[in-house]
Amino acid sequence: MQNIEQAIQNIYAWMSANQTEEGTWPVPYDGPFFLLPLYIFAMRICGRHMSVETKTKMSRYILRHQLDNGSFGIHQESKSGTVFTSVINYVALRFLDHSASEPELKKALNWIHTKGGPLYSASWCKFILSFLNLYSYKGVAPVPPELYMLPGWFPFHPRKISGYVRIIYLPMCYFYRKRLSIETDELILELRKELYRQPYDQINFAKHRGTFADTDNIFPETTIFKISMWWLKRIDPLIPRFIKKKALALVYEHIEYEDENSNFIRQAPVNAVYNTLVYHFKGEKEKLEKSWAKLPLYLWENDDQILMQGFTNTYTWDCGFYLQAIGKDATEPALKPLAIKTRKFLLENQVTKELKNPFKYHRLPRAGGWTFSFQDNGWVVSDCTAEAIKALLETEGLGDEPLSDERINKAISFIMLLQGKDGGWTSVDKAIGSPKLEWFNAANVFVDIMVDHSYVECTASIIQCFAQIKRSRPHLFTSEMESAMERAVKYLLKSQYEDGSWEALWGLCFTYGTCFVLEGLSMYGMNKDHEAIQRACTYLWSKQKDDGGWGEAQESALAREYIQAENSVVDQTAWSIIALLNGGYAEDPRLIKAVNWLIDQQLEDGDWPVQPMSGLFYKTTMISYRNYKRYFSLLALKKYRGKLNEKIS
Repeated sequence: MQNIEQAIQNIYAWMSANQTEEGTWPVPYDGPFFLLPLYIFAMRICGRHMSVETKTKMSRYILRHQLDNGSFGIHQESKSGTVFTSVINYVALRFLDHSASEPELKKALNWIHTKGGPLYSASWCKFILSFLNLYSYKGVAPVPPELYMLPGWFPFHPRKISGYVRIIYLPMCYFYRKRLSIETDELILELRKELYRQPYDQINFAKHRGTFADTDNIFPETTIFKISMWWLKRIDPLIPRFIKKKALALVYEHIEYEDENSNFIRQAPVNAVYNTLVYHFKGEKEKLEKSWAKLPLYLWENDDQILMQGFTNTYTWDCGFYLQAIGKDATEPALKPLAIKTRKFLLENQVTKELKNPFKYHRLPRAGGWTFSFQDNGWVVSDCTAEAIKALLETEGLGDEPLSDERINKAISFIMLLQGKDGGWTSVDKAIGSPKLEWFNAANVFVDIMVDHSYVECTASIIQCFAQIKRSRPHLFTSEMESAMERAVKYLLKSQYEDGSWEALWGLCFTYGTCFVLEGLSMYGMNKDHEAIQRACTYLWSKQKDDGGWGEAQESALAREYIQAENSVVDQTAWSIIALLNGGYAEDPRLIKAVNWLIDQQLEDGDWPVQPMSGLFYKTTMISYRNYKRYFSLLALKKYRGKLNEKIS
């Protein structure tokens, strides 16, 4: 017990030493390896100055993650490269003044050529190269803005697509219809010669719209998609000019709406760059400057390198869990100031400004929710909202501003909007599109992107949130919430696999999903001896490593089955401990071994060593949540301490 208490105090000391005045714990949200090139391209296209130091730091980041064969992977820890990421990082290095004769670039180019070059890259790469004047729009998948003019009931209307995809589709529509590209200059001409093995003006780009190297064909095009592309190519010239003009104006209106309602931060980095370029090509100087004022928020710079993050930051998400990890210890004199600062950040970053006419722009009312990062981002998320409320209610009574009933009710109203017919919760959108829309996934390198469907981890977070509201503010807990929880539990039980696991999409993968679900079912009040809980625990025990920890490999996500990693991972071990404690295994020697392993990994300053990335999106791309090892370990150790104290009392 003493070593557990010491480990808890050690992480508290680390938290106190590393918290900012705003109440956050900043870390880079890195991993995807296709983001920084987009920023570099935008800088050059818009004529923005880059210092030698900036170029050096960006180059260092890119070259640091080059694989031995010369390629670049889709994320930082990729074991193999894609033509997509290899090509755009090669071009980015050339834009950063690197010579094609440098060994690293020669090696990259040689690998690219062995895979067929840009003609065999994923569709995203072909689109990017088109506006760089290094490819032809004749060879890209059509992105017709006229879809926005279809009736809302139409099966392929963009409003039925996930918001994460739709906001990228918007500027892509604009680029495609206008066939926007930069002027040809000496460097572009050189790159054309370097990237292709035949003269650029002799390439039949249209022939290669659907040609992909094996590395870039993770999600092969469906037959119905290929047929659709064939028809769209032939219908496109027949669309009247006035229809095209009207569609472009409508798409541009949606782009402006997105930017104005996110203070030009936008939802994520890809559409942030693309929207910026739309303003550049359109000559909207004022909007362009507003864009460049916010675009650097996506960068992370230190003494060594500059990278582009998958989001502006992870502040709200992290603060919610840090505050939950502090929990009732927040009343201790040493922790109270820390907890109050975190509470203040969360309270100040609840979104209170409602969207104007959201349904017209295929959005939902957002007032009452929390975003992933901070208020100004404007895109509220179901589980970010749930974890923030849970955290604030678990740490009440510190003498600071309380979370008012009115604000809780607004959050509940937002959350309830996102529950699906199946009882589960989505992340940012109402699930209105058919799952069959995935047949029209044109990204090649991302999977399960087209519809924002129910997720077990989001659903479990909301069950926990509602259970916390029922405990802390019972007068706010309604029969509608009770019914919603019952439907959600049925969804979770139905979603459990035969082997006892649950599969998550936003974290890796069976460990993450199973942890969140068991915590949700436990807070709901399900008995630990319930068959579903015990099957899940049996599953987790079967994956425990000899050293006592757990380690799920990144390949699990795409394989859709648990694959053992070489080594145990801190945050995954913490997730497993939390899950198994909900199953009643506090005294099991195997769990004690896991707790001891977790404690043994802790460093002298209270932190844990750098871990493999456990964050995930779209089954192929890993992303880092560097705070996971801290607050999930703290949550696991404190939950274990609590179970031991229950036994003593």
